[in-house]
Amino acid sequence: MQNPSRKKFVITLLSIIFGSLIILGGSITALVLHLVRTEVTGNLLVDGSAFTINKCRSGQVFGFYGIQLSDAAGRRLKVIEDQTDGKVTVSLFPANQDTGDILGNCVALHMRLQNSRVNYIANVGGAATFDCGTGNHKVVGDVNFTNCH
Repeated sequence: MQNPSRKKFVITLLSIIFGSLIILGGSITALVLHLVRTEVTGNLLVDGSAFTINKCRSGQVFGFYGIQLSDAAGRRLKVIEDQTDGKVTVSLFPANQDTGDILGNCVALHMRLQNSRVNYIANVGGAATFDCGTGNHKVVGDVNFTNCH
């Protein structure tokens, strides 16, 4: 026969250990998310209005080398670097649209892969200076970014 108080002690001890592991795991996750949070600074104007960036994504997520910048209205700027010739192309996509306008090679992009990876996607950091003007759209400004995933 087992001692009931010993059984209760083991259950209590296992509960404390399990609870501590959950808290520790949550704390580590929060720390990692804090350390690798996306940061974007700078000023960007699209068609004369502020393009306030609320999301920066690595192009690797979408199958290209570059970045995708989004604003609260859902517009997206894709900056795509061709790895064979180094040419960088900018495209502007309206909210909820799969097709956009190609603005051309009108950005100075300095981008680097960072050491952090999430789900095999490398975070990227760098800077971009836009000076785009087509018949339909004008994009000007500077952006610095880190940990775009």
